[in-house]
Amino acid sequence: MQPSNQEHRYEELAAKWLNGTITPEEEKEFAGWFNDGNSGPMLVPEALGSSEEAHRRRLLNKVRQAAGLQHGKTVRMRRWAIAASLALVAGAAALYLLRPSATAPRQMAIQQPAAMEDAAPGGNKAVLTLANGSQIVLDSAGQGVLATQGGTAVIKSQQGQLVYKEEENTENTAAVAMNTLRTPRGGQYMIVLPDGTKVWLNSQSSLQFPAVFNGKERVVQLTGEAYFEVAHNKQKPFRVASAGAHIEVLGTHFNVMAYANEPHMETTLLEGAVRVSKGSRSEVIKPGRQVQLSGSEMTVRSVDTDDAIAWKTGLFRFNNHSLKSIMRQIERWYDVQIDYASMPDKEYSGMMRRTSNLSEVLKMLEVAGRVRFTIEGRTVRAIQ
Repeated sequence: MQPSNQEHRYEELAAKWLNGTITPEEEKEFAGWFNDGNSGPMLVPEALGSSEEAHRRRLLNKVRQAAGLQHGKTVRMRRWAIAASLALVAGAAALYLLRPSATAPRQMAIQQPAAMEDAAPGGNKAVLTLANGSQIVLDSAGQGVLATQGGTAVIKSQQGQLVYKEEENTENTAAVAMNTLRTPRGGQYMIVLPDGTKVWLNSQSSLQFPAVFNGKERVVQLTGEAYFEVAHNKQKPFRVASAGAHIEVLGTHFNVMAYANEPHMETTLLEGAVRVSKGSRSEVIKPGRQVQLSGSEMTVRSVDTDDAIAWKTGLFRFNNHSLKSIMRQIERWYDVQIDYASMPDKEYSGMMRRTSNLSEVLKMLEVAGRVRFTIEGRTVRAIQ
């Protein structure tokens, strides 16, 4: 069963709670749900009820004793919310405790991490290339109108977003002017396209789009990863071209991951419907489903959509992910080099904040999986 819109709302509030951006009104709303209707202080549950998670129960008891929390009643919540309280009280990088997969030893290997250098997390960084070839570094640009193209104003908003505002009747008079938004390693950016479509661009990604959507369809080109909320226009379909595939939007909310160093391209649908086509293959998917493309092979499967869009809400989220796949995300977000040859064959599940420094993330992986890391300059290596 897919999470409801309300559950997505609480996950969004949890992320804000952890990174300190939650407002007093939002915190009251979140606390009321967390405590099963009581908007008082957060209560840590007595037990999680699973013998496989005995180490978590012991850690919860230690945190409760250290913080002087009352035992209170056990509240109904998802696992990520339980360990969100752990992260807040203990100051850890994880939202819930990282754990090895079922095939790995279940006991925790607590060890003293080696001293290491560090790297700060990424942030809002991007470069906009206009149709005439001029470039604007958005993270250092001031607010207001940055450029005008064919009657469309390019604006950096007070919230740091890039907004294309099209004047009336521009479509009938303006020539097509292609723009490109690129994020570096350690960068991300949000853009509102001239039709009102919202796009969140992940690190090391690019989006090519017109300053005005002329013609009978709206087409953009993507490399890397982006989350789309497409403005409805039945007369003018929205399409995404990426990694040799074409995605026709029949709904609104979806995520596309198409990095060159990943084993496959993924299109994950949260709301509405999309059609993914490559060569002679074409699949229409519904919410909670994902299309994976690897070469000429196309696979459709059910997924937890929260995993696919965790990056958009400021999280790393893993569900039996290999260490190497986790390290590819770390490499892009912290702008470091990974020595993949030194990485052991391990799998992890859990969540961590993308606002944490690199050393915090690596220490959580060390604690969870009997591996140690070193950072030498900008290179991360594992030590067995």
